Amino acid sequence: MIHIGMDGADKVGSFNTQIKTDRSGKAYVYAYATSGAALKTPMALLWMGSGYAATALNTGMNARVGIPGAVIASGCVGWFQIRGFCSDVQGAATSFSGSFGHAVYWGGATGLGASASAWVNVPSQVAVLAEDVGGGGSTTANLWLVGDVKTSI
Repeated sequence: MIHIGMDGADKVGSFNTQIKTDRSGKAYVYAYATSGAALKTPMALLWMGSGYAATALNTGMNARVGIPGAVIASGCVGWFQIRGFCSDVQGAATSFSGSFGHAVYWGGATGLGASASAWVNVPSQVAVLAEDVGGGGSTTANLWLVGDVKTSI
């Protein structure tokens, strides 16, 4: 898949598919938010033939997982982070537990979660924990996103 880069988030390119990176290793994809996107809430980025469409995480999908750095209104486009360190990512109630480096998986419609396992590159793994969350669980976590197309479980 070809990605056309841009110099900055405020520039409009002539191609629908756009990706940008920064010096810290973060990568972002420009996508159409079909139903809007809440700040730091994971979305499925589906390839729609001429670009990406961001939709709610669900079961049985093959997609990238993207995190919007700002609120994106329904029917609008914006940047979604797909790779690198991302702070305060939202999850379902007490969905994140575990230690630094443990796997963060895409649990279908329930969203992202983390366990006490250090899985490596399973089909549903979208990130690793960038902090110790503990066994009690948390609704937010700092993550390292992997940026690959993954399959929900």
